[in-house]
Amino acid sequence: MSLLRQFIARLSGSEATKPKAAPVAAAPAPPESAVLTKDTPLDLDPLAPAFVHDPYPLLARLRTEEPAHRNSSALWALTRHADIVAALGDPRFSNAPSPYAVVNARNRYRYVCADVANNIIPFLDPPDHDTPRRLIGRAFAKKMRHQPPDLKALAQEFLTPLGGQSEFDVLQDFATPYAVAAIGRTLGVPPEEESLLKEWSHWFFYLFMMIPSHEVRQQLDDALTAFRDYFKGRLAAVRQTPDESLLTGLAESGLSDPEILDTCMLIFADGVENVDRAIASGTAVMLRQPCLWQHLTANPEAIPAAVDECLRFESPAMFVGRVAREDIELHGRIIPKNAGVLLMLGAGNRDPEVFPAADTFQPDRTPNRHLAFGQGKHSCIGGPMVRLEMITAFEALTQAFPRLQPTEAPLEWTPRIGHRWIARCPVRT
Repeated sequence: MSLLRQFIARLSGSEATKPKAAPVAAAPAPPESAVLTKDTPLDLDPLAPAFVHDPYPLLARLRTEEPAHRNSSALWALTRHADIVAALGDPRFSNAPSPYAVVNARNRYRYVCADVANNIIPFLDPPDHDTPRRLIGRAFAKKMRHQPPDLKALAQEFLTPLGGQSEFDVLQDFATPYAVAAIGRTLGVPPEEESLLKEWSHWFFYLFMMIPSHEVRQQLDDALTAFRDYFKGRLAAVRQTPDESLLTGLAESGLSDPEILDTCMLIFADGVENVDRAIASGTAVMLRQPCLWQHLTANPEAIPAAVDECLRFESPAMFVGRVAREDIELHGRIIPKNAGVLLMLGAGNRDPEVFPAADTFQPDRTPNRHLAFGQGKHSCIGGPMVRLEMITAFEALTQAFPRLQPTEAPLEWTPRIGHRWIARCPVRT
């Protein structure tokens, strides 16, 4: 079963019967005949090689010709910035899984994955979403206000060993260990235990991609149980001896223990997988802009605006999924009740109605109302920390390697439902 079919199944509620793990290898560049053109039929397939290679030509056509698009798999996609923003705040578009989904609340006593899904805020609609969101937000803000992680020290920790190398991979050698350490230290995870949690975080993302088989669901449940047990031990420890970690803040927030444990899993997983790819893709994009790296090296105060432009231009989140709670009319079409709807953040971030010269990277773009962190009640709680991590990473990279250059290798992207993840970022010093 294709990953697209699996994703449709999550939105509509079914579970695949044949095991197939999510691909993690980079997608090769498509043959010239597969590259999207103005004559390519309007049918959004997020895993088509041409789309993985460059999604923006098709997204531009959809914005213009069919902004409420129904693809051949009966999924709907919204591509205009205004429509996406409206949908993110529209209660008719639900975050909760279908009543028939594996991770629906009716299965929470049968499957660990269903129990986890119904304890974390990405799957909750108001009013169930509102109180935990507020409590988590307060704990996160307090941590970042009183004792944020020492991101500068972490960046130096992972860049220093690269100083004598003529080439390295920004993703593998810097961005991933840096992101793991940043979120691990924030949660109070001992450094020697961070790599174990990273392995579990890979499994966590099946909650958002669809579980491809009964066998994988059992493996997922086993991984989530181990992930939970780890944080259960850490929670008991900080209750005995409170510290300055975010976990202590969550323990004192008023959340229930299950909510705390599953929120920690969410924060750790989300704090690694999207952050490291954003740093790597941002590096790749900026190195391909004439003289930009040298400008940022000489003018570090320009880095924050450049980071926002990286998040707009190549957002790690290509889309988020919703389910229509009722028939919804949009652009003269009816999105039927229970239909899966993709809010195409990557398309909204290239909408020329909001971003002049939207397909051009402008490092000093202002204003920059990108959608990389979503918007409204379901926006990313950790967004400010992610942005700070990226700013610090680029400050450190530009100072450590002022003459950094890309290699001749073409950009490669990982075929993955919902994400725009660069596969590697090889550079020369």
